Amino acid sequence: MSSDRFDLEAGVDRQLEDAEDSRTRLGWGPFSKIYRENDTSAFKKRKIAKPDGTIDWVVLRPEFRQLLADLTLGVIDGVIFYDLDRLVRQPRDLEDLIDTVEYVKRPVTAATGSRMNLINDSDRHMARMMCVMALKSSEDTARRVARQHLSAAQNGQVQGRIAYGWVRKGERKGQLVPDEADLVTRIFQDFRPANPRTASPRRSTPRGSSHLRRRPGPPPWSPRCSATRDTRAWSPTQVGTV
Repeated sequence: MSSDRFDLEAGVDRQLEDAEDSRTRLGWGPFSKIYRENDTSAFKKRKIAKPDGTIDWVVLRPEFRQLLADLTLGVIDGVIFYDLDRLVRQPRDLEDLIDTVEYVKRPVTAATGSRMNLINDSDRHMARMMCVMALKSSEDTARRVARQHLSAAQNGQVQGRIAYGWVRKGERKGQLVPDEADLVTRIFQDFRPANPRTASPRRSTPRGSSHLRRRPGPPPWSPRCSATRDTRAWSPTQVGTV
C-alpha cells in the first residue's frame, strides 16, 4: 500500500482477504508468512551509496526483498499477491522476481484480474508490459503533482502541511497570520545578506515558537531547489559510449 497516512492498514487488510480467497480456491496450504508493505511506495527511488563509493537509485522495499530471499531459500514455496500494480511498479523489481521464479520453479500468482502466474512464460511477458504501463502512470502522476505544487508556490498558495505563518484550523484555515508572517519575512531578510550555508534563523525565533521547524533539504532560494533551478539546456563535456 503506497500511502496510509494514519497507519490504519485497512487497504492491506482488504488485499489479504482477497488473497485468502484465492488460496482457498487454489487448494493451497495456509499462509506461512505475510509480507506487509503498508505506506510504502513501489515507485519512488532513493539514492544509495555503495561501499565501493558508487551510487545506485533503488526502491527501498525490505519486505519485498525478504520475500525474494525466502522464495529462493525455500522458506516459502509459492506466493499469492493481490494485483501486479500492488506488487511492483519498477521493471527492475519485476525482473528480480522473475529471475527468482525461473530459478526455483515455484508459482507466483495474482488474486485479482486474470490471475496471472509468473511461472508461465506468457504471463511473464504480459506482466512486463503491464509493469511498464504502471510505471508510466506513476511518472505521469508525479509530473502533474510536481507541476501543481510549483504553480501553487508561485501563486503563494498553501500546499501540503499548513506551516508556520498560516491559520491551521477553523474557517480562516489557510489564511495568513500577520505576526507569524512578519517573523518569516524577517528570517528570509536575515538570510539575504549572509551566507545561506552558515546563517541561521534561530536568532529571529521568539520564545514560545517551538513549532517553527526547519525542514531537511535545500532552502527554497538554493539553486538545488526545483522551483528555482536553472532549466536552460546544457551539453555534456565528457561523453562515454557503449
